[in-house]
Amino acid sequence: MTPTQRLGQLRTIGLLALVACAGGSTPEGAPGSDSKSSTSGGTQSYTVPQGTAVEAAITDTITTRRSKAGDSFTASVVGDVRSGGRVVIPAGSTVHGTVTEVKEAPNRNTPGTLTIAIQSITVRGESYPISATIDSLDTVRKARGVEPVDAARVGGGAAAGAILGRVIGGDSKGTIIGGVVGGAAGAVVSNEMKDVDVILPAGSHMYFSLSKAVAIK
Repeated sequence: MTPTQRLGQLRTIGLLALVACAGGSTPEGAPGSDSKSSTSGGTQSYTVPQGTAVEAAITDTITTRRSKAGDSFTASVVGDVRSGGRVVIPAGSTVHGTVTEVKEAPNRNTPGTLTIAIQSITVRGESYPISATIDSLDTVRKARGVEPVDAARVGGGAAAGAILGRVIGGDSKGTIIGGVVGGAAGAVVSNEMKDVDVILPAGSHMYFSLSKAVAIK
């Protein structure tokens, strides 16, 4: 083989090597690679474990005066809920619930009760059924427009006719919320008060925890 033929052979081998490299796969971690495991369709689910706490603000006022069994309500998630360092339920997600039972005040001394249940949550436009327990409620005092004679009997600076909601138990229908008259906030309310209803004002916060884990895409 002449020197010219040997040089041509070396060039051919080099060219074949370059072609082989160009046709190889992209190294893991290089641009264009995907190191995440994913489900079919390119979506991935993350599990929010049982016991995860969620804080949400009630969208519309719920009260024993106007609400009835079967009424739906919504609440907006206040802060991001994370799982494994990722935001799985972002703030602003919508919680959906139902008023399952309403008991009006039996007399002027005893507030009525509301029973509510959380049923689902909408995340990024997709709804997921959830099972949850309401642990506590933040409520505010709300005036009810009582007569001047009744207002005069209210002490301690609480708004006249104010009733606060608090979790007082639960049953198969959901979480039972009872009323606490203004005395719980430092006021003394007359037994003559007429408007003794449980009020969960719009914007008040509720805190609930998941009874079962839920997978969110």
